[in-house]
Amino acid sequence: MKVIYSLISVPLALTLAACGGDNSDDAPAGASNLDINTPTTYAFESPFVAATSSVSYPGQTARQVLINDLTSTIKGLADEQTQDVMADLNFYFDFDSVNSGGLNYQFNLGSQPLFQGATYDDISTGKNLSGKIAGNDPSLINGEFFGWDTGSPTTPEALIDHYFSQIHALATDGATDQITLADTSSSAIDVNYVAPTGQDYAQLVQKFLLGAVTYAQGTGDYLKTDFGTNNDAAEIGKSYSSAQHKWDEAFGYFGAARDYNNYTDDEIAAKGGRAEYAQGYYDSNGDGLIDLYSEYNFGNSSNCAKRDRGATVSTDFTKTAFDAFLTGRAILNKNSNLTNEELNALNEAALTASRTWEMCIAATVVHYINDTVSDMDAFVSNGGYANIAAFKDHAKHWSEMKGFALGLQFNPDSPFRADLASLNQLKSLLDLMGDAPVLPDGTQNGIPYSGGVTQYRADLTAARDIMQSIYNFDAQNVADW
Repeated sequence: MKVIYSLISVPLALTLAACGGDNSDDAPAGASNLDINTPTTYAFESPFVAATSSVSYPGQTARQVLINDLTSTIKGLADEQTQDVMADLNFYFDFDSVNSGGLNYQFNLGSQPLFQGATYDDISTGKNLSGKIAGNDPSLINGEFFGWDTGSPTTPEALIDHYFSQIHALATDGATDQITLADTSSSAIDVNYVAPTGQDYAQLVQKFLLGAVTYAQGTGDYLKTDFGTNNDAAEIGKSYSSAQHKWDEAFGYFGAARDYNNYTDDEIAAKGGRAEYAQGYYDSNGDGLIDLYSEYNFGNSSNCAKRDRGATVSTDFTKTAFDAFLTGRAILNKNSNLTNEELNALNEAALTASRTWEMCIAATVVHYINDTVSDMDAFVSNGGYANIAAFKDHAKHWSEMKGFALGLQFNPDSPFRADLASLNQLKSLLDLMGDAPVLPDGTQNGIPYSGGVTQYRADLTAARDIMQSIYNFDAQNVADW
């Protein structure tokens, strides 16, 4: 369990090395030679309006919910649709708050009531995914999008269109796709979002959007704000400055509960712990409701905990990232422009938050490389899947691997952006993965793969080696994640 601290001032020493060991006994970071009151939770009173919070990011929460609802819709497609599935999916991607904001969202926690009302507009108005995907906002780094060849998408939005078109075809083709099992029997693929070539489009869409929207926005846009000149006055009619709000928006895309340090990694990952925390959320203020703005841990923040709990050699991605967000926001929570020393400390906190967030994604790619290789190791000796569940697991794991890996190109502070050679390593890694898994018959996307299953297994191992090298991951963790 993470240790909780009172308001203190300590040196800022946030580096990538901090992610490589358990720093749960360290206090939240402050800044060298600066007196900064760093709270234990992401709670900051407005320097402009007394007794009022200055924290606000409802739009980011709305997009987290839109990604969730889009994914649920894909997974819930009934057998052989007759309607326009593309339109159904674009409803969420191009969400129109003017005409649809009064509709109920799907996101729910079972019998647990939510603080937010039932409609999309109760979370935030005027929000969609298409306007905030990389390439639309922020611009593509160097104007370049890469990593997926099939369909020749030149932008992330074009790739989403491609994925949607594939889902539409699977759901409306009037046939039930079959695969041949190792015993030569045929088995129906009983869902409409998994292709017989092994792409799970529900996973590809969700994981890619977590990269191309939430991660790209947080690291490539909001944490790259010029914080030095826009912190001295409140936005008109608001309780926060422009700089404070942009930092909050990055935090909203990271998706952590505001008392994230109060959770264990098991609890953030919804893998156990105290009963009241064990589902990845907690009613911190005791009002009987879960506030999606402050009391729930969304995807990216949850993955940090999953990798911490799966590390043999201790890591603490969760605390390193959260403390960086706390430190930066504490520096900003003053109604004046920043001194050079404050700005340097703030930029260091932004870099730490950005790169630690990326390391969580990178470690998750490693995790799914390992899962995909394990699925291949389980191919029946005469070539094939033991059953339909084994096929769907293989498709799921491969698609999570590829979807997350595609997102690594959107952070301008990524170690893959250190130089051209590093960037070429990312391109090579994505090429090694390809646009589909290699199936037991040695084909990839219906075409024989040179060297077959054995070579593709070696290629995925080479991709994993690139990840270990670029992020300096411990070799034991890379093997065990």
